[in-house]
Amino acid sequence: MTASAARPGPPLVTAPTRRRTRSRRRALALLAASGLALVGIAMLAVAWLGVGVRAMQAASGDQPCLAAADDDADVRVRFDLLPARAVCARDTGAGWEEVVVATSPTGVVVGGLVLAVGGVAGTVAALLPPRSPRRTGG
Repeated sequence: MTASAARPGPPLVTAPTRRRTRSRRRALALLAASGLALVGIAMLAVAWLGVGVRAMQAASGDQPCLAAADDDADVRVRFDLLPARAVCARDTGAGWEEVVVATSPTGVVVGGLVLAVGGVAGTVAALLPPRSPRRTGG
């Protein structure tokens, strides 16, 4: 038989290669970790925005330190991240007098930070490619 007498037919086609699909366990880990991160971020947003809103509401109320903040240069309002609070400080001449205007529970802020950081770390860990098993020489 010659090459021209070879069996006619379609050209040889190789089977398509499949990428390894991610396992369900890995997908669930990614879902759980990203969910924890989102819950943590939401907790932090509620805590810190709540402090800002309550401080603004106190400014329109009868808080003397905040009422003097518009007119007096010796009055300062600062926002602390941990513990989440708004503090009005006034220079009385003998020293600084501080009044806590609004606050959020420290447990909520710390819990939100732990969930956010842990969730982001877990998401990154779930996205990393799996380790290949080590070969032992012999």
